[in-house]
Amino acid sequence: MNKRQTVLTAGLSAACIFVGLAGGALAGGSDSTGRSEFWHRAGQGSPSVDECRKQFKENPADASAANDLGWALRQHGDLSGAKEALIEALKLAPKMPQAHSNFSVVLLDGHDFASAVEQARRAVALDGGQPVFHVVLANALSGSGDRKAAIEEYRAALKIRPDYENAMYHLGTQLFEDGQLLEAKKQLSYALKLDPSDERVVAVLDQIMKAETAAAAGNKSKEK
Repeated sequence: MNKRQTVLTAGLSAACIFVGLAGGALAGGSDSTGRSEFWHRAGQGSPSVDECRKQFKENPADASAANDLGWALRQHGDLSGAKEALIEALKLAPKMPQAHSNFSVVLLDGHDFASAVEQARRAVALDGGQPVFHVVLANALSGSGDRKAAIEEYRAALKIRPDYENAMYHLGTQLFEDGQLLEAKKQLSYALKLDPSDERVVAVLDQIMKAETAAAAGNKSKEK
């Protein structure tokens, strides 16, 4: 299967644009996979740290500029700088849900699971209508070891946006790890229909098939 090509959203010619939603979602960017909304780490489409830093320097009271800078720094591997910028964004705008959610992503990167969950919950509480905020919360819950709660948050994201392929992939993965093979296959099959080139989905489906084969072999052995 061909490698999945990064889907770019129109308007990325600008060096730094507003990071509209948590996890690097682009304002207005969307497709059936739910993944074109995300910046990709230090690759094509990543926000320019220099340009975002310039924007924040020129607009030090602008929470959105601080949020953009924080996400740009995160995407280029500077978690310490990202934390500092996002904390500043939240000082300027304590009720900015995307800053809370972006901060959750940064905290999760640093394995501060409890704080990541706390920040993601704040984002959802401020704007529970954004499916990506539920996915970010689910990721944090999964990282903290609360698989059941993570599954519920992925379901919440899909209730808002039924064609959110990225949420389907994560939900299917969590269901597989929870031993719910049939439901996992169902979700992952839906995801594959939306994006046949998503190799992540193919890999998990392959694991499920191997698990089912091993289970069938074990049952036959017991019957002998």
